Amino acid sequence: MTDVSAAFAGADVAPDTYAQVDRVSGISLDEFVQRYRKARRPVILTDALKDWTARERYTPEFFCREYGDMPIRNGDRVYRLDEAIRLQQNATKEQPGPYPCAITDCRALVGDITPRFDYALPNRHTHPLVPENIFNSVSHLDIFFGGQGNNFPFPHYDFLHMHGWVAQVYGDKEMTLYEPGQEHLLYVDPQKPWRSTMEYSSTPDYERYPLFRQARSHTVVVHAGEALFIPCGTWHTARCLNAGISVLFDQLEPSNWNEFVKEVVGLRRRSGQGGKALLIGAYLRLLGPVLSVAEYFGANRRADWGLH
Repeated sequence: MTDVSAAFAGADVAPDTYAQVDRVSGISLDEFVQRYRKARRPVILTDALKDWTARERYTPEFFCREYGDMPIRNGDRVYRLDEAIRLQQNATKEQPGPYPCAITDCRALVGDITPRFDYALPNRHTHPLVPENIFNSVSHLDIFFGGQGNNFPFPHYDFLHMHGWVAQVYGDKEMTLYEPGQEHLLYVDPQKPWRSTMEYSSTPDYERYPLFRQARSHTVVVHAGEALFIPCGTWHTARCLNAGISVLFDQLEPSNWNEFVKEVVGLRRRSGQGGKALLIGAYLRLLGPVLSVAEYFGANRRADWGLH
């Protein structure tokens, strides 16, 4: 078991309530929901990927061989996937390779990462009554590649207050989780309140971001074959410890629905769509109980990711 204090932004709990991130296996769905999802406690599920063929297939060599010519955008530059992977494999802490680098259209690969395990269900974003345009800027499923020295560029929580999942299929990833109530230390972007304006690295620039020195954060390492559940609103960032491949996806379900609605409304208001914000908010608030009834009878449990 790895000790780490971590919780989520806006939690009505004391930080020391979550004095560790458990590493568990063989846990029932009901126990997961009660102990972690509803309690908003991060957890590492050490056997969550046991049914994925990706555990055996997904290596840097596999992707270079099968998808090497796939274009991957990193900032203003486009790499071939095999080029990006080779740069990451040869990277050092001082000279890291390109990052983030991700496959965002995963339709050709979903067979290797199916089923979507029960802990990550139900998932409402696939329901036909939830407007698709809410998620125009959201990629619900990504395959990320990284190498030594790669850091995610800024602290953040998952967009629209969805739960985040980090499923590690190759290599090791260090996740940094921040204790709740520290937004005043994280240089939150007022226009994009789910992310920090601060550039992140393992050696932060405290001259530019002096308040960040006070932020309480703790780390946990996700190893190949494991999945980390990150409750909605949890501020976090990541660092690759070696050449690695991660499957990142989100989850929208009953317990984070109200926070999701609030964030959708806030996003519309900040973009000058006050009238639409009121309408979409009213619609989603009415829709929530309808979806809850449907889920009682098994809706929103598509283990195939719902990709077309």
